[in-house]
Amino acid sequence: MNNKEFDFNEYQATFENSYNEKHGEFEDLIKQKLIISLIGSVNAGKSKTINALTGIDYTEVKARAGSTETVSIYPLNDQVFIADTPGLYDINEKVSNKASEFVEKDSDVILYFINAASGITAHEKKSFESLQKLGKPTIVVLNKIDALDKSDIVDVINQTKEELGIFPIPISSKTGEGIELLEQQIQDLLKFQGKDLLFVKVSKFKGNSVKKWINAATVSAAAIGALPIPGSDIVALTGLQVGLALKIAYIYGIKTTKQDVMKIVASTITGSIGRQISRWSITALKAAGWIPGAQLLEVAIVGIASIVAGSMTYAFGWACNAYYKSGMTIDLGVVGEIFEEKYKSHKEDKKVTAS
Repeated sequence: MNNKEFDFNEYQATFENSYNEKHGEFEDLIKQKLIISLIGSVNAGKSKTINALTGIDYTEVKARAGSTETVSIYPLNDQVFIADTPGLYDINEKVSNKASEFVEKDSDVILYFINAASGITAHEKKSFESLQKLGKPTIVVLNKIDALDKSDIVDVINQTKEELGIFPIPISSKTGEGIELLEQQIQDLLKFQGKDLLFVKVSKFKGNSVKKWINAATVSAAAIGALPIPGSDIVALTGLQVGLALKIAYIYGIKTTKQDVMKIVASTITGSIGRQISRWSITALKAAGWIPGAQLLEVAIVGIASIVAGSMTYAFGWACNAYYKSGMTIDLGVVGEIFEEKYKSHKEDKKVTAS
């Protein structure tokens, strides 16, 4: 951290630049569309699986205008769509080709459903082989494992892997088994396309994603705080924290503004609690003394700065989560209390780990 008192004007200028940069990235994101194509027989549990993933039964949503006899498109929100493509199973070659053209052109990710209770059929294998030629990211979903004994589940998994050449994700849309694993697999595939946040926004498992983002940002912040140059961290840390706030706001459907984010910052990082933390860290750094060549003292400084930067980012992330998850209705004083509690608990954990 800087070896001087907290400079609010310096922070505000850095915040402005970071917000403008990150907000521009999100402006690009909200212009994108995500289409998840579902392929599989009518008894493979496609609708129930989407319900288990998102809490939405897409079959109860009116198909979007532009749907065809081979593909029905259902909006989960204004950016994410489910494309039900039974046409790929049609014995009419013309109909099947139309469905294939849609999948190849418009789909971002494909969920290929197999009913575990009946196993993979020769027709399903042939359809999958044709689908693979399209070169689209595909996940094989082995649904209805609740209908099988554990030993039979292993056999069906192995059979599917052998027949299709790809490891299936075994799930039960009825009991929820394997649904979180499937959700993570979808996210991982969409990261390569820069569309994972679109999916997280409709996912029932937002909390898991937020936790991972906060933990990852905390690790990055600790590394930034450990940079052996006083004052080198403010730009990188601010960008990291602003980006985290915007991601969390987005997945909860909050169209936040610069002023909204600054309100959280003012209740945490630049507020009275945040300044106390800054003064504590600065005092500690001064006490240790920044003396080039004094290796042990430099190590002590790096350790302090790393813990402070990581703990502040961890606390800020959870404060943002509480605020945006509430729809920005929670009192900002409570947000500050959450920040303080999370900061203290994380700092103590790190001190115990380091000792």
